[in-house]
Amino acid sequence: LKKKHASGTYKSLVFYLEACESGSIFEGILPEGLNIYATTAANAEESSWGTYCPGEDTSVPSEFETCLGDLYSVAWMEDSDKHNLQTESLHQQYELVKKRTAATASTSGSHVMEFGDIGLSKEKLVLYLGTNPDNENATFGDENSFRLLSGVTNQRDADLVHFWEKYKKAPEGSARKAEAQKQILEAMSHRLHVDNSVLLIGKLLFGISEGPAVLNKVRPSGKPLVDDWDCLKTLVRAFEKHCGSLSQYGFKHMRSIANICNAGIQMEQMEEAAMQACPTIPTSPWSSLHHGFSA
Repeated sequence: LKKKHASGTYKSLVFYLEACESGSIFEGILPEGLNIYATTAANAEESSWGTYCPGEDTSVPSEFETCLGDLYSVAWMEDSDKHNLQTESLHQQYELVKKRTAATASTSGSHVMEFGDIGLSKEKLVLYLGTNPDNENATFGDENSFRLLSGVTNQRDADLVHFWEKYKKAPEGSARKAEAQKQILEAMSHRLHVDNSVLLIGKLLFGISEGPAVLNKVRPSGKPLVDDWDCLKTLVRAFEKHCGSLSQYGFKHMRSIANICNAGIQMEQMEEAAMQACPTIPTSPWSSLHHGFSA
């Protein structure tokens, strides 16, 4: 982004970033002065959430077996569809999306964040998204006119929601039901393997009592996730070489691996600990490195 700014390839740039721990992409990294304004679905240490999920939202057609959207993305896109973007500012939308995405007493949610040149948020959305002529007479109100979405699902559980819906709907004794059951068991087995492997590596590197504390450490607000990004990539590959793919679920452990880097652990030490923790790589498709390393 610094190179693009220096070469003048954009005037100003707006990011909407949907991902678990998406705040870690920009926190402590994106400086002011690049004419970039970014908002993220979550802060640097929490999950984002799926919504319009089968079995949890009555508006989802019965034929669908997956979550149809993400809480943050649905919030800003539905807002953009309804309002006159010639009059609504980025900041106004941010505040509405933040309110709609936040946790309530009855449902889970995440903390929508903003980074970069916050002053850009005064600009109108039409500069970045265009506008629908049918909304020209729409008026903007500070009250959030959209219903709060219920039945949200942790993003990392979205695949389990799909497999469970598939299992429930399949006829008894059918191949489809057996396949769905197999997929559920494989996914759960993979999760246990990744969780236990990361925890054991932490204990091997730092000791039984200190290991979990190092893995779970959260850096102060404003500091980047890791000091050396090349170290993070190297240690992720060292883990996956011996323990198999982290997969989307295993990305939750990126902070733990970053903390291992920040503690000064070298690749050789990580390799040795990973070999002890994972004598073999599970044969599950979730552990396969067929699509390459995660970093």
